Amino acid sequence: MRHLKNKNSICNSMLWLFLLFFSLAIRANEYEATMSLQELFSPYTDMENGIKGIVNSGGKIEVKVFDKSTNTLVYHTYITSTSTAFAGTAVNYNKSSLGSGATYYPNVWSSKDIKTALGSIDRKRYDAVTTKPYHLFVSNIDLKVQINETNAEMDVCKIPGIGLIDRGGGNALFHQNHYCHDLKHAAEFVTRAWTRVKQPRMDSGADFIIATHRGVWGDKLGAGNPENSTAAIRDTKLYTDVLESDVMNTKDGELIISHDYNLKRLSDYSGSDEDYLYNMNASQIKNLHLRKRNMDISEYKYLTFSDMIDALKKYELVLTVDIKEIRSRYDKDGNCIAACEYDVKQHGEAAKKLMTQSFMNILKKCVEVAEQKNALQYLAFKVNYSYAELSQYLTEEQMSKTMFMPVIHPDRENYLDFIDTWILQAKKELVAWQTNFRKAGDPYLTRFVRHGVSYDNLLHYVYENSGLRPGIYPEEPAGPRGVAGRYGEFRMKDSKDDMRGDHYFLMSIPYGKIMVLTTDRPDICKAVNGLFNNMHQ
Repeated sequence: MRHLKNKNSICNSMLWLFLLFFSLAIRANEYEATMSLQELFSPYTDMENGIKGIVNSGGKIEVKVFDKSTNTLVYHTYITSTSTAFAGTAVNYNKSSLGSGATYYPNVWSSKDIKTALGSIDRKRYDAVTTKPYHLFVSNIDLKVQINETNAEMDVCKIPGIGLIDRGGGNALFHQNHYCHDLKHAAEFVTRAWTRVKQPRMDSGADFIIATHRGVWGDKLGAGNPENSTAAIRDTKLYTDVLESDVMNTKDGELIISHDYNLKRLSDYSGSDEDYLYNMNASQIKNLHLRKRNMDISEYKYLTFSDMIDALKKYELVLTVDIKEIRSRYDKDGNCIAACEYDVKQHGEAAKKLMTQSFMNILKKCVEVAEQKNALQYLAFKVNYSYAELSQYLTEEQMSKTMFMPVIHPDRENYLDFIDTWILQAKKELVAWQTNFRKAGDPYLTRFVRHGVSYDNLLHYVYENSGLRPGIYPEEPAGPRGVAGRYGEFRMKDSKDDMRGDHYFLMSIPYGKIMVLTTDRPDICKAVNGLFNNMHQ
């Protein structure tokens, strides 16, 4: 009888241990990733790393990364308590315990030191390569990422060279349907470029993202490449990975890369000054030659949107698309003289609907062209509309595979609600914000309180609530006559009323140092960025 009681006691203890084990809710998953060693070993790479997550009593979140080819551990960290900041404990490993893949590891390796580990792995690959030269620290490397949760739930893990990893093993910055979400694409140019845009660094003296406005054009006293030419697009790579260009629709539905409806400023068109791109067929436009800033004719021709996609792939660039929908033209007295059916002053809501339809038609065609070329991941669209409005024209799948840069106009009513709704409905489809302001004292640059929280300005608000960059167009003159509008008309601006071209003013604005600057002078913006970084050191 006593023997039976002891046996029951042992069984009960085993059952209790069994139930306890499973009550800890163990979850373990492994994912594949590809890392660019060139990205990891770049001097600009953010080396912050660790785990954010909720850990219950007795729980643990552990992340390990292995070199796939040798199955060698290259990163390992864990947390045993809840953390809302990136945290993690490292483990000191003896090289002898890590196998033959760790030949060039230090004798004692700290497991969060991923650069030393992967540098050692790459040196071992160098030994195995029979064809030289083999350039160290520039190739890609395939990895395995293991995420283990015990009575805990990881929010995100940050690993240098890979980026932010969500609980499902994808890039946490992107929607799960987006090309860049797949960690197998982490080493590809397009993922690295958009990740840089979507992760502003407040720890730097300046961290601008420069977007060349219509490419690099008009230099050499106006004798340089014409705007939106293939050469201007190619030269973007001298300064940045990001291009910003305009797209318009011809009468017969072709998408043309152009800032102006009017053809005279940009090309050798010899017809009437009242012939506009949107009223002409593509065959009338495609063979025109583009003008340089000094008005000389070049050998370059207008590009279609399809041509632009090809150029993005060829030169490794991403594009923020500025859709130029049809709008009315006015004379100096404010009288409508062209496209007057789009004049809101005369036709109110009917005109607004026409402009919306014009915008959405171009947007939808751009997405369809990019889909046909498997290149939607290269694009982000500047939009004046809400997520709900856009979703009436694009499918849910198209929306999730596309990124957007909402434009906050100075005269937009309820602009904070506009921002909040975008964040609520489509935070991961956002890439940045266009926060328009012109001078000191602008309402967007003043301090305000919302929902009991104080913000320095609008730039602070969008960064604090979305983690993304604000942006501005630091407008520079297109020539001695000033700034060109979309009808090819020039106007001069008083620098006291519009200070966007004053880079020192921009740097004085709280959160201005992380802006996306869409600029005709990437050389100046790059120099200012470097200057303020040197001052910060």
